[in-house]
Amino acid sequence: MESALPSPDLSTLPVVEGDAAVPSAMRADLRISHQLFEGRSFVIIKDPLSLKYFRLPAEDFALAALLDGKRTVAMIRSAFMSAQPQVALSQSQQQITERIQSFAQELLLAGFLETTAAATRHLLQRDHQRRSTQTTTPWAWFMQMLTLKIPLWDPDALLIRLERRVRWIWSWTGFFISLGIFFAGLMVFVFNWPRIQPSLNDFLSLPNLALIWVLTIVVKIIHEFGHGLTCKHYGGEVHEMGLMMMIFSPFLYADVTDSYVFPNKRHRILVAAAGIYIELVIAAVATLLWAISQPGPTQQLLFNLMLITSVWTVLFNANPLMKFDGYYMLTDLLDVPNLRSKAQMCVSDMARRLICGAAGGAVGRVDLLPQRHRGWFVIYSVAAQLYMLQITLGIAMLFHHLLKPYGLAWLGDWLGVGAFFSMLIFPVITFFKKQLSVPATVRSHWRPWVMLSVVVLMFLLVMLLPWRIKLERPTVLQPLQSDFVRAELAGSITEMRVQSGQEVHPGEVLALLAQPRITADARAATLLEERARRALDMTVGASDPAAYRQAQNQLEQAKGKALEAARLASRLILKAAKSGVVITPDLDRLMNVSLRAGDALCEIAQLDPIQIFIPLNERQARHIRAGQKVELRMPAHPDRTFEGQVMEDSKTSPARDLPPNLVATLGGDLAAQADAQGRLLPLETTYGVLVSIANADHVLRPGMTGNARLHGDVLPVWRILLMKLRDFISLDYRL
Repeated sequence: MESALPSPDLSTLPVVEGDAAVPSAMRADLRISHQLFEGRSFVIIKDPLSLKYFRLPAEDFALAALLDGKRTVAMIRSAFMSAQPQVALSQSQQQITERIQSFAQELLLAGFLETTAAATRHLLQRDHQRRSTQTTTPWAWFMQMLTLKIPLWDPDALLIRLERRVRWIWSWTGFFISLGIFFAGLMVFVFNWPRIQPSLNDFLSLPNLALIWVLTIVVKIIHEFGHGLTCKHYGGEVHEMGLMMMIFSPFLYADVTDSYVFPNKRHRILVAAAGIYIELVIAAVATLLWAISQPGPTQQLLFNLMLITSVWTVLFNANPLMKFDGYYMLTDLLDVPNLRSKAQMCVSDMARRLICGAAGGAVGRVDLLPQRHRGWFVIYSVAAQLYMLQITLGIAMLFHHLLKPYGLAWLGDWLGVGAFFSMLIFPVITFFKKQLSVPATVRSHWRPWVMLSVVVLMFLLVMLLPWRIKLERPTVLQPLQSDFVRAELAGSITEMRVQSGQEVHPGEVLALLAQPRITADARAATLLEERARRALDMTVGASDPAAYRQAQNQLEQAKGKALEAARLASRLILKAAKSGVVITPDLDRLMNVSLRAGDALCEIAQLDPIQIFIPLNERQARHIRAGQKVELRMPAHPDRTFEGQVMEDSKTSPARDLPPNLVATLGGDLAAQADAQGRLLPLETTYGVLVSIANADHVLRPGMTGNARLHGDVLPVWRILLMKLRDFISLDYRL
């Protein structure tokens, strides 16, 4: 909907001079709706032929109502001054006459007046000439392709039939049913919060992103039908549905601009909110089904649907900083149509007043600007522009992340650079050019230089600000010190006395091995010793000293063999050499398993402190030093943040084998490929940073994964930006 009628080029239209001229009459088929904003009356005019909407102040509409095709300019002027006496106080009779003539031509251009065939042909020729002289820059053409609209059909009859069947949705019964579903889904989501992080591991994989893309298209079809059906329910017309390209993805759109003429504000807000509301209900249903479903493709599909219809809706559709549903809800709530354009006019007005003084101000229809709280409009305009820039840069970073394993990360980089210049640098330059394009008689001589000095000074201060470089990286926990308990002799496990996670002490028995030969030898040696002892007892008191000495020697030999057999048998008892925690999983599965000499039974690690391994590429590793702070968040303990420091030997040598948890195909973000031995080798030079974390309560265990935030070097902003620029430029062009 336009904020006002388009301003014509009066030099291209024939002007009928004199008070005797009779302007054409207003079309009788125009639809009129009255609305209030800041205590002022406005009129919404709907053209039923072109399906366009215009908004006029009540004073302009009063003038338009006098155009009946019978009154002359003099008669219109007299009637207008009688109905609007305040006009005569601010304008002369000649100015009012010129206003009537120019306003009649504006209405003619807008198509609101009854015209002859010659006048219509003249308007069409003028419009064709204007379009043919317009030039489009390559970037503007690219941005138009991102938001291309293609009308396909008139859905009004279909929506009428559908609305009759689902009319109960807009009743109080339907409202409370949907509200109950929503709150049930919200409660289930809160109770299942610990399950969210593990489900995100494969969220950004290419197969899952393809599924998300298809689901988004289906959800947006339902979303747009929600708008259309709500508009029909409250008496509006929906004559256009079609295909809209957003970031090269096709989406359905419904033209519900007929809701602009609804006199009831609540109805206008409900039409704008219908798509959001139905998506939140879908999110609640998907959450309930996701919570009770078994792991697998169906659960992942429901999880994707839950995020699309909740997070996506909040960040985009419900956000008033973007020109989607939330924006139109806010405009209706505040009674400020064209909120963004008015906010931009407020920014322009403020800038001109700062540069040119009180004589400056906005150019154009100043009466359309809000009369109060202009500061909030300025804040909104700046916030909306910065939010759009942030979203675009976020999309560029996502493309960079997804395409990096394929060597196409530069596509995301170029998209980010283009967005930065097109959405920040060029608009700022164009904005200040417009603000300075004021007559020299109005422009102050010293204010522009003062403002320029202030801007330059603020820019320099920002560039000199210290900024700590923070890196967010995936990580895996490793024991700082660990020992393996190994079998000294071959044997089969007959008894396992420890479990995974159990704390043990030096000398504690972990498992018993059995070897038939050693067991038999120990039993035979024991029997031999007992037989030699009895033989010695039989020679005691006899008169044969030689027999006694022989029996005594045999007993000593039997004792030696028994001790050796017992020593061998004791080596079948596996004990802990140091204190620590058993970190080998599933030890119960080792029962009756045969071990060879030197085979490991389990690993015992000291968990306080514990060590984490953080992979860094060459550009990231240059910012990390020993002693810097590290924060660790773990999916297993989402409510806790663990802190540690980079160890003295901060960076390990370039990794030749990566922990599987950190590879992109298994939930991490590192590009890697397997070699002939099955080891995962990084595709780029990867260093490892070792960090020591206090773990007195032993809640952190080796093998756990998480995200680490490294607090790196502190550099001035200008050095960081220069570094980013140098990193962006290929080495081939820097040498």
